[in-house]
Amino acid sequence: MLGLLFGEWAHAVPEKQMTGIPVSAVRLLGGPFLDAQKRDLEYMLSLDPDRLLSGMRAASGLKPKAPLYGGWEKNGSGIIGHYLSACAWMAAATGDERIRQRMDYMVGEMASYQNHRGDGGLYASPWEADRWYDALGRGELRLSNVLPWYVGHKALAGLRDAWLTGGNLQAKAVLLRYADWCGTITSKLTDAQWDEMTAKEIGAPNEVFADLYAATAEKRYLELARKFSRQSILTAMIEGNAAALSGRHANTEIPMFVGYQRIYEATGEDRWHQGTTRFWDAVIRDQTYAFGGNSIWEAFIPPSEFERKLMEDCGPETCNTYNMLKLTRQLQEGRSQARYADYVERALFNHILTSIGPAPENGFAYYTPTRPGHYKRYSKPFDAFWCCVGSGMENHARTGSYIYSAKRDQLRVNLFIPSRLVWKEQGVEITQNTQFPEDGVIHFSVKSEKPVEFTLSIRCPTWVERSQLALRVNEVDGEMPVVSGDGWIKLKRTWKSGDGVRINLVPRLSVETTPGGKFVSYFHGPILLATSLGQAGLNAEDFHADGSESFTQLGRKPLADDQIPALRSTPASALNLVGKRTQAGVRYPLQTTLGERNLVPFYQIGLERYSIYFPLRP
Repeated sequence: MLGLLFGEWAHAVPEKQMTGIPVSAVRLLGGPFLDAQKRDLEYMLSLDPDRLLSGMRAASGLKPKAPLYGGWEKNGSGIIGHYLSACAWMAAATGDERIRQRMDYMVGEMASYQNHRGDGGLYASPWEADRWYDALGRGELRLSNVLPWYVGHKALAGLRDAWLTGGNLQAKAVLLRYADWCGTITSKLTDAQWDEMTAKEIGAPNEVFADLYAATAEKRYLELARKFSRQSILTAMIEGNAAALSGRHANTEIPMFVGYQRIYEATGEDRWHQGTTRFWDAVIRDQTYAFGGNSIWEAFIPPSEFERKLMEDCGPETCNTYNMLKLTRQLQEGRSQARYADYVERALFNHILTSIGPAPENGFAYYTPTRPGHYKRYSKPFDAFWCCVGSGMENHARTGSYIYSAKRDQLRVNLFIPSRLVWKEQGVEITQNTQFPEDGVIHFSVKSEKPVEFTLSIRCPTWVERSQLALRVNEVDGEMPVVSGDGWIKLKRTWKSGDGVRINLVPRLSVETTPGGKFVSYFHGPILLATSLGQAGLNAEDFHADGSESFTQLGRKPLADDQIPALRSTPASALNLVGKRTQAGVRYPLQTTLGERNLVPFYQIGLERYSIYFPLRP
């Protein structure tokens, strides 16, 4: 922490209520998240770093070592920043030396590009270097919907992650030189040009500059963080004007608010936090669909059109949820609230897990359709490289960072995912074993060189069947667990090696109704349930796509209304249509207009049509 900062920005830096456990201290042990992480790692290792770096190397004036990939990579190194971040997080999350070597190699290459060109910049292509940024340096701003800063932000973030998460010190030097170049290249822009530039999709360079200010106390980085911020939307949120979001491009706005919260964390200026929390509330309340994703065709929707928009072919974009998860983790650390953990759980299990395609092709989903009877399309491994491939590679490396958080002598268990935690500050190792969501039995075992006193706080979510809540410590039945007002079961004791906790958190079946009352969705605890509708009218090619097709033309093979299961029910009686859960896994029979269908976890559905929303036909 920097304590008190200086001059006109003097504010007390806010103290975090909890601190996220570094992903390097957590190892996944089993279940669907470990499977997704392994397949993600396999895909990352199948990529050639020299091909991903090809455009950046050419822009530095060096001959590329390999040709560019196709799809969205055909014009330059657009995904390299995401890939570098993914390598840093994956190396920390798994300890895999192969991916760590990839990270180190790419950082070394970037340093050589800076040295050869001599200006400190890193460019996705020669066009960016010699035309767009060259003009920018002269004070000439050339606008389009997506500006080169979008890719630039990912490169900045990749270097930051290689340094702070991956432990590569050379990345720090490359990042600082790159950041200083950013200041130089924008030095001739007027205030009006800054307003024009930040109105476009530029990612969130403000996030990284705020990080650099927090790390170095150099005011020039805070100045850049402020300049790369979109003040109009922040002001609208501070004023409580949620309607200002309607029609806005979601992945333009969400990353910016990640940056606003980072400015608050680095300076203590509350307006940034106030606007961010109101933005988060508006997105969750008005824009978020059952699996935790938001927006349709990448745009925030008028809340009154929620049901009409869910019938569109596309659905929420994976990048939006990636950025909402980053933002939610920041808010949860600052002012821990149950609703933040609830969202992380919903988004991870129901969107992020579904966004990676089945083996062996794997691939990543750009959109996840909400339309009943529709289907997902995954990237072709070497021919797409959408933005959601980049964030997709990062997502499955970041899982461990959400499971636990800590502060001094308190350890919080936020999520129920098999994992092993090394809590270095207390000299304790905690192992969590569970078959969740198949059952709600969670086991924790303690390993410690010496007895240590701390509070183990276990989240007790709203989806728990409270009448069946049970707790045992060292195989001794305890009294009915006490749940604190903020939703935690707190066990304070002196822990020693061999101690164990067994808690029973039985998931409750529930139903959620859309705002207009025309559709319902079903949940097993936090797990969104879906019904598979097979591959009617589709072939293998329909489930994968590359970057050559317009997304407005993808997936246009909807089922007819009479082929979609509906419910003869009102919202109040929709639960009555669900039968008793079968013994094998999570599976419930549902009575629909097409007869009995099985409800299963949405994350288990891959190359097939599905319904997660069921129309009501009273």
